[in-house]
Amino acid sequence: MRKKIVMKSVLSGVVLAIMLALPLAAAPAAPVVVSNAWIRALPGKLPAGGYFTLHNGTTKTVTLSGATSPACGMLMLHKSESMSGMASMADVTTIAVAPGATLKFAPGGYHLMCMEPGVAVRRGGKVTIVLEFADGRNVPAKFVVRGANGR
Repeated sequence: MRKKIVMKSVLSGVVLAIMLALPLAAAPAAPVVVSNAWIRALPGKLPAGGYFTLHNGTTKTVTLSGATSPACGMLMLHKSESMSGMASMADVTTIAVAPGATLKFAPGGYHLMCMEPGVAVRRGGKVTIVLEFADGRNVPAKFVVRGANGR
């Protein structure tokens, strides 16, 4: 009789442990989140820079590989750098973001370059930009359009 009680207690403990662990195993990974998104509108057809904060809430590295928007003729990933007092800007094909990391796309660093901005890229407006990742994930985000001074 005592053996049955002990066995029942052990079995109950194992079942309880499995039940408690299931929600953790089944919980979906936190998403990739875009925040503080804005785009700088410049006069005429000058290219517009897009800036935002990207948080990778997943458990794997995500790789940003492009962006699209009907508001731009073409969108490119860019990086600005300053070396020995000389500023330069270059196309970037991919940008990796580690699990749990946050990367700021800001003036003077990584940014989006909206070539041939359309009529929607006007101060006070909003445009949708879809960030494209190497794993096939697409993350749409609303970008507030600011003036040349960033306001």
